[in-house]
Amino acid sequence: MENGKIKLPSTILREASGVDEMYETMLAASISLIPTIGSAINEILFQFPNKIQQKRINETVQILKEKMKNIENSKIYKNYLESDDFYDFNMNFWRSSMNIRSEEIRSALANVFVDSIISKENYELSIHSLFMGFLVSFSPLQIIILSFINSSENILNKIETYDNFFAKYNLYDGKIIIDQYEFKYYCTDLENRGVISTQGGLRDFGLNDSILYDHTYLEPSVTMTKLGKKFINYLKK
Repeated sequence: MENGKIKLPSTILREASGVDEMYETMLAASISLIPTIGSAINEILFQFPNKIQQKRINETVQILKEKMKNIENSKIYKNYLESDDFYDFNMNFWRSSMNIRSEEIRSALANVFVDSIISKENYELSIHSLFMGFLVSFSPLQIIILSFINSSENILNKIETYDNFFAKYNLYDGKIIIDQYEFKYYCTDLENRGVISTQGGLRDFGLNDSILYDHTYLEPSVTMTKLGKKFINYLKK
């Protein structure tokens, strides 16, 4: 952003590709030759450049206004609002808001923002920066999976296999059809990011043969980590 203004996609395209403004008309003319979708691409790049982004920002503003009504002025420190930490966090917040479609996730992003300005944390070391990245990058399905795990740890105790885990998830959310290995990919990503644990790993799909373990073996469970519980609290506020 320059001087608080949102860069148009056409500007970003020029800067990223090195295409000079004088060639923009030629580029638009070339794109228009793409069958069926050419005019739609031109519309997005050149005619309605920031319409969707502006809509998302406006919705975020309304959510943030409601959140801030409940914050006492005494908890907001002017020195922090003038700091480099707040500047960096603020810029990242608004960039992030333009990349989020879900109102629920946008509300969670606003919760992170409010918590950040109250705690005055160092932006580069702050957990709020990490959580903001989670909200932007997690698939909506991952948010559903997290909510499922958070509310179902009792039935996921000693679940042992991905077959059992996936079956329980489908009972929880049967509306969205998801491939079993897509489900495993999302769960593995959540575990790699430290928000859930499978306690050493579940047996893969289809491995139903009996396996001999010694007396120290414990059937793996699926649980939320401390980090995961902190993160999901922002979705529940």
